[in-house]
Amino acid sequence: MALSPRHMDALIDVLENKLSDMLVWDGEDRKEITVLTGCLDELNIMKGGDGNVLSFDKRQAPGGAHA
Repeated sequence: MALSPRHMDALIDVLENKLSDMLVWDGEDRKEITVLTGCLDELNIMKGGDGNVLSFDKRQAPGGAHA
């Protein structure tokens, strides 16, 4: 699945805002931060370093390790 650059940037902004506003009270909060950080990392990988949006292959995890 590919997203447009505009939608990708919007999702990244939403995640960054949520992460910056979260307060950690317990283990559930830490788990949610871990999941959201992973989502942000995957979106940045999908976006690529040159600003082009790439399709994310579900069979391959970030860093090239197979799931």
